[in-house]
Amino acid sequence: MSEAKLFAMLPGWKYVYSEHPKNLQSCHRQNSPAQNGDKNMRDFLMRPMSVLPCSRNLTFVRADGCMLYDVDDNSYIDAFAANGNVLAGHAQPEIITAYNTPHKDSARILFDDLQQLLPSYLSLFQLFPSGVAALQQACRLSRQRRNRPYIIAISEDIVQNSFLVMSSADDEHFSPLFSIDTHFELVSHNLSHPPVTGEKRLSQLGKSCKGACLCSLESFFAELSDQTAAIIIEPSIGVGGSIEPCRNFFGRLNEFCLASGIDLISNETQCGIGRTGSRMFGFQLLNIHPDIVCAGPSIANGYPLGVTIYAEHFADLIEPLGKPGCSACSAASATIRLIADQNLLRRSEQLGEYLKEKLHEVLGAHPLINHIRGLGLMLEIELINQESALATHHRASRAGLITGTGNVRPGIIRLTPPLVFSADMADETVRILAQTIAASD
Repeated sequence: MSEAKLFAMLPGWKYVYSEHPKNLQSCHRQNSPAQNGDKNMRDFLMRPMSVLPCSRNLTFVRADGCMLYDVDDNSYIDAFAANGNVLAGHAQPEIITAYNTPHKDSARILFDDLQQLLPSYLSLFQLFPSGVAALQQACRLSRQRRNRPYIIAISEDIVQNSFLVMSSADDEHFSPLFSIDTHFELVSHNLSHPPVTGEKRLSQLGKSCKGACLCSLESFFAELSDQTAAIIIEPSIGVGGSIEPCRNFFGRLNEFCLASGIDLISNETQCGIGRTGSRMFGFQLLNIHPDIVCAGPSIANGYPLGVTIYAEHFADLIEPLGKPGCSACSAASATIRLIADQNLLRRSEQLGEYLKEKLHEVLGAHPLINHIRGLGLMLEIELINQESALATHHRASRAGLITGTGNVRPGIIRLTPPLVFSADMADETVRILAQTIAASD
């Protein structure tokens, strides 16, 4: 069985399954000539927002709301939404109109919209064409402000890796700190993941640890505190496993950062913009006060935009970088308005709880299931092994359900549907998953 990959392109692009990224030839912007020129430019334009193993080649030519349609007009429930980036659903007329007819002051309008959603001290903004670029700039400015070399990442989000590639040339500062357990592999020289805590990874302790997980890391932090510029957290860990947060841990970590002169960076590229329900940003659920907040393309419903939001004390360091364009900013403002008008924060919270309860009810006792967890419409089913997860994933796609898999951890089925997901779609998602998991038994 060949492993195909889904390239969930930006809105207006066709969705194409291709055998390998390097063989991607047929994907092109609708109503525009195919990009057959310089390979580097094509690779940049065709860069996937998500990678999805599938059992067959599929070409999605149409999308509407939470549904995808292939060349034969077969319909699929999109419970992955380009890694959660298509936040408000496919082909939303308000967002498309805003993108195609941007206001000349769209960046300023977006800043005003964001300021209404954030604590008053988070009042400085920079815009970039991706969430990765936004996080890179956050790390760069934190190191500049603190004049310290190291960044510690609590989560396992894959987007953190690219920052290290950029700065690895600074050989003086970036020798490995120490050998680290494979659960927290040192992905490069200037960013470190904490070691495991006992028999569990830090992220697996979840909300049950009541903050005790920080105690075993105090010596780790103490050793590096005078060399650490920032600590990156994900309020709800995405690629690392949709882990529910431990509020006490993050609260104590926030206090440690304040006492040690370390910036706290909240990486919201996966969990932000209402995905976890009830609040626009994940850090607002934890009652913490990060110095920097990063958001990704979901803020613009999948259009290329990243936002770095800073506390006031970064004012002397901020420069007008990035310039992603008026269209993406207009799409972001339209997305924020749509979330408010349709009360999608409440919907994400309620429907996420409904879907999780249904999954527990139908699948919780199944011998192939280890865990079902998550917040809002950011859920994960962890199976006992990778083979069962991939078999379930492939069968689900054949049955009309598109899900995600774990990029960092094996055995994962990820559910990050658009916030306009319905209860009927949730029921059908559970039905298909129950059917396909039973077939994997």
